[in-house]
Amino acid sequence: MLLHLSVNAQDAYRMRKLASYNNPSLPKVDGTDIWNDLTGYYDPIKNREYIICGGTDSIYVFDITDAVNMKRIAAVAGASIFAKNRDYETYQHYAYCVSDQGSGIGALQIFDLQYLPDSFPEVYHSNALGTYTHTIFIDSVSSRLYMSSNSKPGGFSAMDILSISDPVHPTFLAELTVPTKSGGFPLFNLVHEMFAKNDTAYLSCGEAGLYIFDLRNLADQRLIGSINSYPDQGYNHSSWLDKTGKKIMFTDENAGLDIKIFDINSLSNPKFISQFNSNTYTTSHNAYWYGNFAYVSAYHDGVVVYDITDPSNPIKAAWFDTHPVSPEVYGGFKGCWGIYPYLPSKHIIASDLTAGIFVFEIDSALLGSTEITKPQAEITVYPNPCSGKIKVNYDGIHLDAITLLNTMGDIQINVPVDANTSEIDLSHLPQGLYIIECGADGQILRKRIFKY
Repeated sequence: MLLHLSVNAQDAYRMRKLASYNNPSLPKVDGTDIWNDLTGYYDPIKNREYIICGGTDSIYVFDITDAVNMKRIAAVAGASIFAKNRDYETYQHYAYCVSDQGSGIGALQIFDLQYLPDSFPEVYHSNALGTYTHTIFIDSVSSRLYMSSNSKPGGFSAMDILSISDPVHPTFLAELTVPTKSGGFPLFNLVHEMFAKNDTAYLSCGEAGLYIFDLRNLADQRLIGSINSYPDQGYNHSSWLDKTGKKIMFTDENAGLDIKIFDINSLSNPKFISQFNSNTYTTSHNAYWYGNFAYVSAYHDGVVVYDITDPSNPIKAAWFDTHPVSPEVYGGFKGCWGIYPYLPSKHIIASDLTAGIFVFEIDSALLGSTEITKPQAEITVYPNPCSGKIKVNYDGIHLDAITLLNTMGDIQINVPVDANTSEIDLSHLPQGLYIIECGADGQILRKRIFKY
């Protein structure tokens, strides 16, 4: 592999580090690497923010409510050891964790987050549905968990789809049916990462490209679009939609290959819009679209933020180099691995393979009055699953009504609206799935709840 040298004139611009954590004595893989991916979690009941992240040995939780005084509050052994890759998603008050490229027997692990910061109990641990899984994604609308490049006791699949309608008892729904090309060979053999919205799945399939599936009916899975010939094509790594669902941004995990944006208003005819990168030799890992900005974990170049108000002309707007080496040697995968920009505080959290876990503050003048400053209205229902009474929390939201429906849409209960929280007694209802529906300032907010 050729190594390219570059001297960075400035290690940070319009971003400030609030806190970081590292422990160089932890077990390493590839000689230097300790940390892998991360996600953020906001507890609306306690108004607290957390990082859930992975090391080679364990799953770690940090309380960053007071960001400058970041606290490690939990470290639980991962199902596999010396894991090069761990991945995380949250749903309701649960965290779903998988691992890949590790030793021993991996598993799907689920943790209950409602007891944070005091405890981090594991409520599910099994390899029946996945032993080694590269990445996961949750479509909260349909309560589905997507598991990509999934190895399990029954074999390997490019992607499996699970139901988490009962969050602590995931159940298998279907394996992705990969179409074949002439000669009977599959279009692709693996799914590296995926993005799903309303049962439409956008699958990054490595060198095969990006494929879009309609998965509403799992018995009749349909390929409805693809982007498999495009500028700077390499190993199609991951993708993300804009708020309209009409544009997609994706990365190719190869040195020097740009991030791409396509117009997918017509899924049968995607149109190239632009390509961009932080440096001629940079490998971009993950890119997330939020408001008018793209937040990128850019390996050697650290965290990079682009203003994509005009998607045809992305502008590098802020950065922080978590891997400051002068001169920088571009070659291999070192530096910033994971990034998460969706916390209500607007703090950005990131992981660096060797340097640890970071919390950043971005220049408020840069964000201005974009949608990132106002989280979408949301209700919280707990406990879920339940056996009797539940509470519906909607602090800061004006509700018109709270209704409990069965899956046929029949009204079961209407309850009065209190100041911040209302209680509903489900003890007289039969076991099954129900829907909490609330009218809030012209919006309809819904949450699924399972009664056992």
